[in-house]
Amino acid sequence: MPIALAEDKNRGQSSPPLQRASRRRAFFAWAILLAYAAFIDLTLATVPVWRERLIERFGPGVFAVITYGAAVILVSVVLGVMIFRNREKNIFAYLSLVAILLFLRHVVQYWITIPIEQIHFIEYGIMGFLAYSALKHHLRGWGLVGVAMLLTHFFGMIDECIQGNLASRVGEQRDMLWNGLAGSLGLAAVAFALKPKFIRGRSGRQELAAGLIIVGLCLPIQGYFNSAIAQFGRLIRDEEIQVVFRSRLAAEKLLRYNHKIEQFHREIAPRVGKAKGYEIIPLLHDKIHEEALVHMSRCRRHLLENDSFVALKEFQITSNYYGRFLQGTPLDLPAEEVARLTEAVGDSARVPYASPVAEHLITKFREWQMWLVIGLLEGAILGSLIKIFYRKERKEGEMDAKTG
Repeated sequence: MPIALAEDKNRGQSSPPLQRASRRRAFFAWAILLAYAAFIDLTLATVPVWRERLIERFGPGVFAVITYGAAVILVSVVLGVMIFRNREKNIFAYLSLVAILLFLRHVVQYWITIPIEQIHFIEYGIMGFLAYSALKHHLRGWGLVGVAMLLTHFFGMIDECIQGNLASRVGEQRDMLWNGLAGSLGLAAVAFALKPKFIRGRSGRQELAAGLIIVGLCLPIQGYFNSAIAQFGRLIRDEEIQVVFRSRLAAEKLLRYNHKIEQFHREIAPRVGKAKGYEIIPLLHDKIHEEALVHMSRCRRHLLENDSFVALKEFQITSNYYGRFLQGTPLDLPAEEVARLTEAVGDSARVPYASPVAEHLITKFREWQMWLVIGLLEGAILGSLIKIFYRKERKEGEMDAKTG
């Protein structure tokens, strides 16, 4: 049965089974989605290299051109479909597209201002559409849109977990949220501007079960990300120098840390300011070395920018807590330079300073508490799925009894 006829017949009903859809179209839709996700994940390690090459050849504005150029193309395609294929006459569809674009403009203007980070909204907006295209062969109604959002977020989580395990990349919780938001905006354009017939049907247990399964997959991935990549740490407050910063170690353990310091002095410190970050990070012994490096690099950069306040605060954090890394390196400021900074800052030295270094560390709850909550949620999801499928089987049995 053609898909269009199956739609008309099933409109207002719950999701039709897979055999009523075109299996070939479903196969290719899933193949395209998975191939696209695999392409993104497999190219993550090469991004820093081609990013630097593009900047060297075309300048730092190249990513803004790529992002906005791709956005213009995608919007043109959507408008073309609305006008020439759907022959859309309802003004609400066009107003919906305008509202989505205005919200996207607000996001890139005030929330994500770095052009290369804005590419998230292109690649995951496309991911959202591909997720919808695959799932429409199995699901219906607004449940289809919701499950597509969850699936897009799932792929975004995998993306950030892979980045967190690459020496040249950083996985961030914030980027997970941007990926999910990008997919949601793409799906909003599909639902309100393109208005496909697949979402006119009624959602039912099948859509609910699919959503619960994806949430059940996302929870352990989030737990892994928190434990292995974002990691748990300590919030350290020093009232004497008026600073707040995060570290993977408590203050007393941080002061005693003494692993591979000679390697840091020999291989890392001389490269600061001379080599690219992605070239230095693979050489670091562990995350404590990375913390020390970033504090020292921030101090150096703000010195060059004549930002005496931040330079002084970062130096105080480094010298007070990462002193073994600093001593004997070119990054250790002489007493005269520290005195000059202190004099330049003046009374502002008593203003509290919160360092952004390692701000992704989780300090509000402990790891065991997180896994306990995840375990309880997984149990609730499993119970709900059993209930859904039990009711489905019972209903089918009752229908078979009546027809028999």
